Amino acid sequence: MSLADRRISSTLAAATQPLRGVAELALASRYPEARPSPEPALPAPPPLPGDAARALSLPAPRALESVQRSLASVIAARRSGRLAAGALDAATLGTLLAAAAARPAGLADATLDPLLFPVIFDVDGVPPGAHRYDRGQHRLAPIGPAPRARMAETAILQHEHATGAAVLFLVVPIGRWLAAFGDRGYRGAAFAAGWLTDRLYLVAETLGLTYTATGGFAPAVVDEVLGLDGRAHTAFFAFAVGGHRHPTSREAPRGGQPR
Repeated sequence: MSLADRRISSTLAAATQPLRGVAELALASRYPEARPSPEPALPAPPPLPGDAARALSLPAPRALESVQRSLASVIAARRSGRLAAGALDAATLGTLLAAAAARPAGLADATLDPLLFPVIFDVDGVPPGAHRYDRGQHRLAPIGPAPRARMAETAILQHEHATGAAVLFLVVPIGRWLAAFGDRGYRGAAFAAGWLTDRLYLVAETLGLTYTATGGFAPAVVDEVLGLDGRAHTAFFAFAVGGHRHPTSREAPRGGQPR
């Protein structure tokens, strides 16, 4: 057995389910003899979780062009911060989720796109729990319960991120990324998730929400809550959203109204 074979064998022996398949795919591009072909046959995407028969249609996204703020001011103001208390309305949530309708430039294969799986805590008109956002139909397919207390205790490691109205989990088809590009697929998945996160920042800031991106969660626990197997799809990053931001004295011009 070659040194490379022994390394592969020992590494895979230490890997635990359900990450064994991901480890196999990552190792496949590390050693030339195990490297995938230039045009690998990608596995068919598995069915996504969520009850389509009970999917909830969301209100049409709001026209962000009507907000009296320049793009430059939005870019300059965007930043993570403390989440404010208060519920969101379904239209605001739908406008934020619609940020996922666009796709990263240069990503020709739509099956590699990151997906949004919102865990709803306090949104008027939307049942609490885990959902999958169907960007084509602009609706939420319910997955199952995800009580705030349980998520804060077992899944969301930065507990303050469970105090808001919702946490939007960015789910990537990690199995397809790794099968297509080997270990470099992880970088591609990270780029795609980062691109979508930046869109969420811009939309949330435009809407005047409180928000923060976060990686402080237990992936295996979140995957279970979202109905994911951790191999074909996994929760990669998250975006926590709170209520509307209350303007400070520096943000409010004469008359007390925010700019």
